[in-house]
Amino acid sequence: MIRFSFILALFVSSLIGFSQEVLTDAQKSSESSIKFLPTLNLGTLVNFQDIYIDFGAGAFETKTKLGAQLNFAFRPYYKKVQIYEEANVIRQWKEKKYCLNLDVYKKLLEFHIARTNTHFLLGVKTGYLFGDYRGTRQRPAAGFTINPYAGISLNLNGIHLALAYQYFNDHLASVPDSRFLISFTILLNE
Repeated sequence: MIRFSFILALFVSSLIGFSQEVLTDAQKSSESSIKFLPTLNLGTLVNFQDIYIDFGAGAFETKTKLGAQLNFAFRPYYKKVQIYEEANVIRQWKEKKYCLNLDVYKKLLEFHIARTNTHFLLGVKTGYLFGDYRGTRQRPAAGFTINPYAGISLNLNGIHLALAYQYFNDHLASVPDSRFLISFTILLNE
């Protein structure tokens, strides 16, 4: 699945140079200035065994369609996990995880679906993953994480809905690393 996503990302990025908007002189003069818009974000990372809630704030550059956000994701409940320590030692804990990350994304190739402006979306969330166990002082392994994602973004009258596949490794053998990302981004001052 990761190979397919990587090949799809390479294919889409190879088309970028050939897709150009046709602008009039009035549009060129108004679009020549760089314009950053502040953003608010609320989303979820979900698969059949786990869910993370994600929220944050950042900025979106309207000319290059490049955005960056500082996000905080967390599991809203304690999940029962099994940690394999040795050949015959398996510990079971109730775990809560958190992730503080920087989300950088790029919107590519504008097209229309049902009179809605839609873009392909490529991005990466890099940050620090940490957590705690209920009832003990022991902590799960914390560390730096890189989580790429790819999907589509729909503009719904100033609210951008992102639907994407994300590789999210939270260091659990019992939970798959594939996640589905659903995210609402509100562009302020649009």
